[in-house]
Amino acid sequence: MIRGLVLVIVFVLINISCSSAPEKQYRVTKYLDLANTWMARGDRKRQEEKLDLALSNYNTGLKYAHLRNDLKLMGVLQLKKATIYINQSRFEPALKLIAEAQALHKYEGAELELPIRALEAKLAHAKGHFKEASASALALSEAYKDDNERSIYYRWLGVMYSSDSIVLWEEMDRDLRLLNNLKARGELENIEILSFVVYNNALWKVRDKHAQAQIAIEQAIAHFSELELTNKVRDCYALAVKLYQAHGSEDKVDYFLKRLDSFNPHSKAQ
Repeated sequence: MIRGLVLVIVFVLINISCSSAPEKQYRVTKYLDLANTWMARGDRKRQEEKLDLALSNYNTGLKYAHLRNDLKLMGVLQLKKATIYINQSRFEPALKLIAEAQALHKYEGAELELPIRALEAKLAHAKGHFKEASASALALSEAYKDDNERSIYYRWLGVMYSSDSIVLWEEMDRDLRLLNNLKARGELENIEILSFVVYNNALWKVRDKHAQAQIAIEQAIAHFSELELTNKVRDCYALAVKLYQAHGSEDKVDYFLKRLDSFNPHSKAQ
């Protein structure tokens, strides 16, 4: 009996010693990696404006974030889903998701205060509360003052949300140069922020009949072509048509209308 007990102890000790890898791994990231992968896929589909697929991917990401019990990631995915619902004017499910993120923040301390405020601003804008939305976005720009990318994003968002804002082009051009420099150095963390700025730079310059509107459109086309976001390239060609219609350049209007039509899936120009 004693001999049997000794053998059991030896067996346990061998298994314990064999279970320790040369490099101790105290953190498993299988679910985390899967959640981030599906979130990235959802982001891509959202940028492509394939919103049903984006929601499906976010749901899958949320499932793995829940299995991981990553509170912040769960909240971020809930807010990303809410963003899509707001874009679709489906405010009830958006409010439910925002409330779920608020609960994670309130009861478990998930770091979601600023992302929640961002969604509340977006919801206010969608409901026509422009001053409230703009003020909230500008407050977020100040809250992120130590983060150049986010600070710029929310400042531009504040301009977009306002119904009567004046674009300060010198400041806006400086923001765009800063983001482009970060990208050139490989230090840009969020390409979506640059995409937002590049497109709205072109949009607002066309609207304001700015002298640099054509250059802004060309930059936007190059940017979205590089990202293979065909839907945004198409939007940029639509801006070109609008620009040349305002200039009365009929030959350019005809050309860019053909280029715009070439992005139609049923076009013979493809």
